[in-house]
Amino acid sequence: MTGLVGGQHRQPLSDELFELTEGYREILALLDGPAAMRRIVATVPTVCGADTAWVGEPEGPDEIVLRHPLNVRTDRVDGLVVPVGCGLGGQVLAERTPKWVRDYQHAQSITHHFKSVVEAEGMTSMIAVPMVHEDRLLGVLYGSNRYAASYDDRATQLFEQAAARAAAAVVVAERARHAAEIAVHEERRRVALDLHDTVGAMLFTIGAGIRRLAEELPPGDALQGRLSDLEQQTVEAAAALRTSLHALNAPPDRIAGCVALRGDCRAFQERTGIIARLITVTDVPPLPPAHVRALVAAAREALLNVEKHAQAQSVVVSVFAGRGGVTVRIADDGVGLPTGNTSEGLGMQAMSERLARVGGRLSVGRNEDGGVTVQAWVPA
Repeated sequence: MTGLVGGQHRQPLSDELFELTEGYREILALLDGPAAMRRIVATVPTVCGADTAWVGEPEGPDEIVLRHPLNVRTDRVDGLVVPVGCGLGGQVLAERTPKWVRDYQHAQSITHHFKSVVEAEGMTSMIAVPMVHEDRLLGVLYGSNRYAASYDDRATQLFEQAAARAAAAVVVAERARHAAEIAVHEERRRVALDLHDTVGAMLFTIGAGIRRLAEELPPGDALQGRLSDLEQQTVEAAAALRTSLHALNAPPDRIAGCVALRGDCRAFQERTGIIARLITVTDVPPLPPAHVRALVAAAREALLNVEKHAQAQSVVVSVFAGRGGVTVRIADDGVGLPTGNTSEGLGMQAMSERLARVGGRLSVGRNEDGGVTVQAWVPA
């Protein structure tokens, strides 16, 4: 039954609730960068008339990583690293203007680093459009058809509009994430202060009481040894508390790398079912943001290779300081180094080049479990 408002039939309450729920979901999607990007990519086939679509997300100024592929036939698009100048997207990354080709396989205007991937997907024509917001390149939106197609001004404009929506979604998600990080850090500091004022004070009182009791006992009393053990345990507990308080109160730039790696390990395990552990072997000194990004990007590429090729049961990501810098080591127990995989080879090369730009280096080799160990090092 419907009511009347101002002489008009009011829509059923269930319909209003559905609209409110959908609006709420859209707002949540905007605050979640990957979810927002997937929603936008999903509109490309209908709105822009493409068979397939995906985005390239920046990994520093010189490369993008392809994400959120839609209607693809293989798993080779997702995670593919595209350096500046390579292929169609690499040209867009360099020039920041829309580019398209009618026949990717035979186009003379682009490099053919990714020809095997395009062949495997059965793609023919392709368009790539920059996602720009206030002069910031936030990614590249791709579309492709499995037949020879020309992208006229109208088609290009539709892709540019979709790219603008994608860029706006990235900005909204970034701002939401930044606000959340600040809130989390402030809450961590509050918890650290509370622990210092309560647990820290309690441990101090307990330690003082134990020492006072020990002083009141006659020399050689049997309880002396027990009190000494309790005092030592109290000292160790206080030291552990100080370490925890230091970590809770650490500034964001000091913990950003480990936080990112922990999130990557968790996402990897949830996505693949492969056990992934992060071990912080030593205290990690502060690093410049570019160095942190290079280490995190190297770890992500290594995890992606484990996912695609290793057939592993587990992977361990270790972080430690030494040799004047910080090392991230990714070790799996899989089948060892694959051969003949050009996309992985390109990814490893891009990873190595990115580390080299900040004075770092990369090494890859077989480990004692028969799997692969990747080590990325940057100077501190």
